[in-house]
Amino acid sequence: MLNGDRLVKEADMMKSRIVVGVDGSAHDTPAVTWAATEAVRRGAELRILSAYYRRRSTPGSTGSHSAELYAASAVQRAVAQAREVAPGVEVRCQALPGYAVPVLVHASDEAAMIVVGNRRDGGFPGLPIGSVGSQVATQGRCCVVVVRGRFGAGAGPVIAGLDDGPAASAVIARAFEEASLHNTGVEAVTVGSWGASAEDPLGSDSDPQLDPWREKYPEVAASHEFVPGRPDKVLAQKSRSASLVVVGPRTHGFQGLMLGSIGNRLLERAGCPVLIAR
Repeated sequence: MLNGDRLVKEADMMKSRIVVGVDGSAHDTPAVTWAATEAVRRGAELRILSAYYRRRSTPGSTGSHSAELYAASAVQRAVAQAREVAPGVEVRCQALPGYAVPVLVHASDEAAMIVVGNRRDGGFPGLPIGSVGSQVATQGRCCVVVVRGRFGAGAGPVIAGLDDGPAASAVIARAFEEASLHNTGVEAVTVGSWGASAEDPLGSDSDPQLDPWREKYPEVAASHEFVPGRPDKVLAQKSRSASLVVVGPRTHGFQGLMLGSIGNRLLERAGCPVLIAR
């Protein structure tokens, strides 16, 4: 069995749950819509989480109680929305004391996927501007999706950001699985200076990275393009006509996208949801 395929299959067998974080803002709507639709498509449970900061109580203080009520209201609205857009979804909800990132990262231990919106004006309590999506993307222990831009039927292919590192197999595996689920194709993209290893990158239909997955998913049309430039700019441009961008989480190149300014710029500029594959 292909290594990336084994990782995906094992994760899905053990963790048939999609978790979406909400904060009561308008940015919840696309995240909940995407997560609920995907939960039904995959036969997974949907869990909706919100975090609130519990301040030390003082005589006459109602701050903590108000925060808890606000979070509870946010998850209830999200539940109603999820059931409206995906009537068959199995959904549970919870408002938990704490900060958003550790709450969601902890939830990633028992989830197949964590989904967050793209709020850049703070979002959950106690966090700097724009940090929830990037921090969860960096620290999450399962696949993380930051929902932004366009998505849905006919939105376009799945873009896979590839290099020659060890995370490439997981990226390709997830990209093909997502493309198969959404009845679309895969466009693999390698950005930068590839040198002699790709002297004629588009001159042959054979591709050592894609061929095993083409065999496994014969219904998925796949291509591989080598493009000079900066990864965040190239992938952001590609995302404008895509349904999903899949990248890896660690070390260098695409695998390090979520650890620095390149990854943050991609999350800020992408024209569709971004999935960090694990």
